Amino acid sequence: MSMFLGIDAAASGLTAERLRMDVISNNIANANTTRTQEGGAYHRRYVVFEPRAKSGNSFSSFLQRSVNKLEAGDGVRAVSIGTDDTQGPLVYDPSDILMRMRRGMWNGQMSIS
Repeated sequence: MSMFLGIDAAASGLTAERLRMDVISNNIANANTTRTQEGGAYHRRYVVFEPRAKSGNSFSSFLQRSVNKLEAGDGVRAVSIGTDDTQGPLVYDPSDILMRMRRGMWNGQMSIS
């Protein structure tokens, strides 16, 4: 029975890390995105994890589990996907079409250099 608890804990960790990889790949895919569908800049996303709790969440049940060192872990679960709202680097790019359109400097032609 304890072998299956260990496999369950490992499987929950693998599932959580798969979600983290999905979020990271989304961040990489949007690394050069200048504007989202909502109109703002793209902000990096991250996953928040917490340990899966057993049925008893009281202090006495936590103390009893910590005293019994032979007990396997319960695994991990994703709580939420957060958004990093810190300001990214400001980069001057004269070839940025959105910036040129806002300043009335774009004539509708793209120049490839």
